[in-house]
Amino acid sequence: MASYQFHLSTCCIFWFFSCVARTCWGFNIDTKFSMVKEGKTNGSFFGFSVALHKQTSGEKRYLLLTGAPRELALPKEQVNRTGAMYYCPLTMITSDCERMDIGEKADPKNKILENMWLGVSVASQGGPNGRVMACAHRYVAVLWSGSEGQRRITGRCYVRGNNLTYDEQDEWQHYHYELCNYNEDQDGTGMCNMGIGSGFTDDGTYFGAPGSYNWQGNPFFVHRDGWEKTDFSYPKMKNEANNYIGYTVQMGKKVFHPDRYTIAAGAPRYLHKGAVYLMDVNKDDTVLKANIILEGEQVGSYFGNAIAFADLNNNGWKDVIIGAPYYFERKVEMGGAVYIYMNEGGTFQKSPSLVLKGNPGSYFGFAIANIGDVNQDGFEDIAVGAPFDDFGKVFIYHSSADGLIEAPRQVIDGKKAAPVEIKSFGYSLAGGLDVDENSYPDILIGSLSDKIALLRARPVISIIRNFSVTPKIVDTRKCTTDSCIEVKLCLSYLLNTGNRNYKKDINLSYTLEVERDQRPPRVKFNESRNQPTVYKGKYSMPSDPCKTIKLLLMSNIRDKLHPISILLNYSIHEKDARAGNRMRSLDGFPVLNDDQKHVETKEIEFQKECGMDNKCRSNLQMQYAFASENFVPLPRKNRIQILDYKEAVKKLTLIINVTNYPSDDNNGEDAHQAFLNITVPQTLLYSGFRYPDVHIEGDCKYEETVICELGNPFPSKYKVEIRIIFEASNITLNTKSFVSQLQLSTQSFQEDLEPRKAEVQVEFTVQPTFAVTSQSSQKYFSGVVMGESAMETFTDIGSPVEFTFTVLNRGEPLGDLGMFMIHFEWPFEILNGKWLLYLAEIIINGTETTNCIPPGDIVNPLNLTESGKKRRKRELDPTFRIAQSENVQLFPKQNKRITLDCTSGTARCIYFQCPLTNMSNEATVTVRARLWNS
Repeated sequence: MASYQFHLSTCCIFWFFSCVARTCWGFNIDTKFSMVKEGKTNGSFFGFSVALHKQTSGEKRYLLLTGAPRELALPKEQVNRTGAMYYCPLTMITSDCERMDIGEKADPKNKILENMWLGVSVASQGGPNGRVMACAHRYVAVLWSGSEGQRRITGRCYVRGNNLTYDEQDEWQHYHYELCNYNEDQDGTGMCNMGIGSGFTDDGTYFGAPGSYNWQGNPFFVHRDGWEKTDFSYPKMKNEANNYIGYTVQMGKKVFHPDRYTIAAGAPRYLHKGAVYLMDVNKDDTVLKANIILEGEQVGSYFGNAIAFADLNNNGWKDVIIGAPYYFERKVEMGGAVYIYMNEGGTFQKSPSLVLKGNPGSYFGFAIANIGDVNQDGFEDIAVGAPFDDFGKVFIYHSSADGLIEAPRQVIDGKKAAPVEIKSFGYSLAGGLDVDENSYPDILIGSLSDKIALLRARPVISIIRNFSVTPKIVDTRKCTTDSCIEVKLCLSYLLNTGNRNYKKDINLSYTLEVERDQRPPRVKFNESRNQPTVYKGKYSMPSDPCKTIKLLLMSNIRDKLHPISILLNYSIHEKDARAGNRMRSLDGFPVLNDDQKHVETKEIEFQKECGMDNKCRSNLQMQYAFASENFVPLPRKNRIQILDYKEAVKKLTLIINVTNYPSDDNNGEDAHQAFLNITVPQTLLYSGFRYPDVHIEGDCKYEETVICELGNPFPSKYKVEIRIIFEASNITLNTKSFVSQLQLSTQSFQEDLEPRKAEVQVEFTVQPTFAVTSQSSQKYFSGVVMGESAMETFTDIGSPVEFTFTVLNRGEPLGDLGMFMIHFEWPFEILNGKWLLYLAEIIINGTETTNCIPPGDIVNPLNLTESGKKRRKRELDPTFRIAQSENVQLFPKQNKRITLDCTSGTARCIYFQCPLTNMSNEATVTVRARLWNS
C-alpha cells in the first residue's frame, strides 16, 4: 500500500525525470487481457491507493478497491471535495466502479470534511466476511474554546462490512476510529494525521499517525477480542521530533515470534536518512517499544516510504522489504532503492542482505507489495513500483531458497500494460489474492492518472519431454539414402500447482536445428527443403502422439571427430484472442515455466577408431630441417642451420617428417582433420611441394600460408614426409636470417601442439674477379745520374710505367654492407736504397672516390709535377746520394737477368691499400709510376 506524502514533504508530483531504458520481458503476469478502471473525475487521484477484496456476504464476487482522495463530495456532505473509496467489479468495462458511501453528513461545528483526503489509504481484511476500510488523514476535528473553534487535523478511518455497507451491530464499524486526542495541540496527538497508512489483522486494525508529538509520529494498533478492545501506541520520546514514525505501517506475525504481532512503522525523516521501527506487540503492555531500528544510508532517500513483509525463502519467518524511492547515485545513474532484510529465525542484521536499485528519477521502491507466490514455485514474490520510470514500471521479483533473486523476472511498462497508456503506473500496489480463481494470485496497480489496472497471473506449465536420437553413434557405412538418424520427440505438460485435472489443449511450436555452428552441415532433415538444417513443427498437447523425424547424412564428410549436434527449442503457440466485456479466463493461455530450460541439445558421435570412449587422442610430432635443392640438410652452428649463400643457390627445400606414434596408452590414436600450416618467409618464394612416398596422395595449398592436409584421419602409428620447395630469389646481401613457422593442428584431443620455428642464418661468400693489365712495354733505365734535389718533374725520373687493375663483382653491389680492398706491396727501392719505381698517381673509376692517396707520403713523395714546377724536395740521408757522374747499368752486357720483387727480398717494398668505396659491379684502379733512371 502506497502512502501519501504531499503535505509532509516538499516533493511535487509534476516533476520531470530522465530515465535509462530497461529491457522489459515477461513471465506469467498477463498484460494481454489487463483490466483497466477509470475514475469519475479528472484529477481525483483515482488509483492513489489500492486493495483487492473478496466479497462473501450477499453477492459472491471479487472487487477492486481504490482510493480517490481528491474526489468531489457527495451532495449531502455539503462541501466541495472529500475524497472517496471506489469498488470495481471484475468486468472489462472501464467506467463501472461505484463509490462507497461512508454515511457522513456535514457538521462544520464539530468536523470539517473538506479536503479530508478520504481514500488516502484503503484496505481489505481478507478471509471470510473480511471488512474494508478507507482512511482520511486530513479529517479535521473542531475544538471549541469559548466562542473560538480550533482545528485539529487528527485524521479518521471508516470501517465497513464485507459487502461495503454499514452495519451498526458490528462493533468494528460503529467505533469512531479517531484515536488521536483533538484536545491536544501539535505537541500531543492533536495534529496526528492518522490514517495515512492503515490495515487489518484478523483481530484488529492498525494505523499510522506521523504528525503525533510534533511530527515524531506514532503507530496505533486496536486489538479486539470479542467486545473487548485494547489500544496499543508508541509513546512520545525525547529527541525524536520530525521523524514521521507511522508514515507507512505494516503488521504481521512471524517476524520476532511465531504467534505474536509485530508492527513495522516507517520513519522516512529519521536522522534525515529514514528508518523503520520494528515493534513487538505484547498484550501485557500497551506501550509499543522498538525491538530494532533499521536505518537508511543516504540523506533524503526517504528510507521507510514503503514496507512489506514476505517469507522470501520459505523458512517460516517474515522478511522485511523497505523502499527508499529518493535514493540516488549520480556517478552510476541510479535512482531509488529497495532494501531486503532476511529474517534469521526471529532476528535481523542491521545491514541489508540485498539492495535493489532503479533508474534515476524513477522513484523505484515508492510502492512495494507482497504479491504471493505468483508462479507457484513455493516462494512468495514481491512487486516494486517505479511510478516515474518513463510512464511508470512495476518490477516483479521472484524468490528462492536463498532469498530474493536479484534480477527482476518481469518488468511491466505503463505504456504497454493496458490498451491505454497509464502515467505514473506503479504508484500503488496490492496483490496476493487470486481473483479469477485459477490458483495464481493477481496484482492490482494504481497510478496518479485516475486509472487502475488489474493484471492477472497466467497458469504456469512445465513441459515433460522425451527427446532422443537413434543411433547414438553413427556408422557412415550403414546409412541409407532414406535415413541415417532418427529423432523421437514426445511432449506433455504438468501445471505448476500440481492440479492434474487441468487438461487444456495447448499447442507448442518447436524447432529442431542441426549443426548450428558447423559449416558446411554434415546432416540434413529429409522433409525440409528450404532450410535443410532446420525442422519446424507444432505439437498439440495432450492429444498428439510422439513424433519421429528423419535425418540424412551428407556426402564427403570431412569432420568425423566432432559430434553432430541437434538442438530442440520450443515455445507456446499463442492463441489469437481479444478481450470482450467480460473477464476472460486465462486457463487456456498458460506460460512455460521460466525456471525450466526450453532448449535441449543431443549429440551423435561418429564411429571412430579411438578407444572405448570414442574420443580420439592423437600424438602428432614433427621433425624438420631446411635442405639444399638436392635435399642435403644445411649444416648447423649452435643448433641453428647456416646457409652459405652464393649466387648459384637457386632453391631451398624444407623437409618435414610428421608422425603419430603413441607415447603411452592414452594417445597416438587417429588424428582427425590433421593439417600442417607453414608460413613462407618474405625472402623465399613458394614453388611447390612433394611427397617422396608416391603412395601418399597428399595435398598442399598456398594462399597466405602453405596448408598441407595430412589426412582425415591421420592414422595411428603413421608417418609422412613432406618437402616444401622454395625459390631463393629474394635473398639479398641484407638478409641475415629467415624463419618459417610450422603449426600442426587436429580436431582430435592433443594439448601440446605448439608452433615451431625453422630458422636459418645466412652467410655470404662474395667472389669478385681480378685482372691486371699494363700499358707499358719493356723499360730500360740509364742516363745521367741526378740527385733528388735536382729533380723537378716526373720526366726527370725516367720512363713512365702504368698498371691497370680491374675488379668485377658478378653479384649485387655491397653497398653499405662493406667494401672491396686492393692490397699493394710496392717495390720502391732496391737493396742499396736507390729508387726503383717512383709512385706518381693512383686513379680509381667505378667507385665513390676517384683516386687513392694512402697515408705516409707514399704517392709522389717529392711533390714533382708534369710541367716541372718546383715543389718541396725530399731531404735524403747523404749516404744514399749518388754523384751525377756515376753511371749505373742494371743489365750489363753479360745480359744477366735479375728479378726484383718483395717476396724474394731483392727489393725494398712498402705496403698500402686502396678501398673501393660503394663500388658498383666493376671498378678499375690505374697505378702510374716512373722507373728511376739513375
